[in-house]
Amino acid sequence: MKSRPAIKFRQLQYFLAVAESLHFSKAAESLFVTQPTLSHQLAELETQIGTPLFDRSGKAVRLTQAGEVFRAYAKRSMDEIDAGCSALAELEGLQRGVLRIGVTQSFVRRLMPPIFGEFLRRYPSIHLNVDEMTAPQIERRLADGVLDMGIAFAPTVLEDTELEPILEERLLLVIGRNHPLAARRRVRMAELAGVPLVLLSREYSTRQLIDAYFAKVDSAPTVVCETNTIDLMIGLAKSAGLAAILPESAVEKTAQIRALSIVEPVPVRISALLWSRHKYRTLAAQTFAQIVRDRFVAQLPAR
Repeated sequence: MKSRPAIKFRQLQYFLAVAESLHFSKAAESLFVTQPTLSHQLAELETQIGTPLFDRSGKAVRLTQAGEVFRAYAKRSMDEIDAGCSALAELEGLQRGVLRIGVTQSFVRRLMPPIFGEFLRRYPSIHLNVDEMTAPQIERRLADGVLDMGIAFAPTVLEDTELEPILEERLLLVIGRNHPLAARRRVRMAELAGVPLVLLSREYSTRQLIDAYFAKVDSAPTVVCETNTIDLMIGLAKSAGLAAILPESAVEKTAQIRALSIVEPVPVRISALLWSRHKYRTLAAQTFAQIVRDRFVAQLPAR
C-alpha cells in the first residue's frame, strides 16, 4: 500500500457489519442496503487497501489475517467519529441525546429510581435508556461502545474497564420469621455452612464474592436453589424456610422477614461506576455520574 487510500465512512460501516455477522446478506439487511451494493463497496475497499479482508472461498465467510488486523483500527475509527459527533451535539448543552446505562439487579431495584427521577426532572430532553444486566455483561457492552456507563461491583474483569467506587455495603442473611435462626441478631459465616441457601447464579459478581467469603473460613455454602431474580430469593426466604444472602440495598425489611448481620468476617460489597477507559464520556454521562456521587460517595469509609 504505497499511498493512503481514500476510504469512505460507509465502507467502514459495511466492513464492520460483515466482520460482526460473517454473513453478507445479513449484514446488508441490517444496514438497509442491497447485497450487491454492500459487496461492491467492500470490493472497492479491498482494492484501495491492496489486500483481501474476507476469505470467501468456502461456504462460510471468514476474515483474513489482514481483515482481523484492520477490524480493530476500523472499530477505533468509528468510535472516534461517534465521539466527535457526541461532542459537537453537546455544544448545545443537555438539550438532547440519549444516555445508555447498564445497572445490576440489586442496585436498580431500590437505590437507583430516585436518582433516575432526579436526572429526568433536571434534564427532561435527555432520553434515558437503562438495562438491567450482570457486571460482566456491563463491562463487555462498555468495551463495545453499546453503553455510556455502568453501575456494578468491584472488582472488574476486563482491563478496559475503569472503576470508580461509590458505595460500600454489607451482605446480610435474609430469612423468614419462622426460620431456626430468626431469634438471632447476627450469625458467623462459618455457621452458615449447613444452612440451606438460595443464592444468585454464579455469573453474578455478588455470588462470586459470597463464595470467596465462605472460602476464607474454609467452608462452602449449602446451595439448594440458584436464581437470577432477587424477588424470588426473598419470596423463598419468606415461604420456603430457605435463607438468602443479599446486599443491604436489596432488602426491604418487613414483618415477614429478618435480616441478620453476618460476622467473622463481615462480608462487604463495593459498588462502583464503570467506564470504558478508551471511550468518550458524554456530558450526559458525566452529569448523571455527579448526581450519583453526590448521593453515595460521602458514605464510603476513609481509605
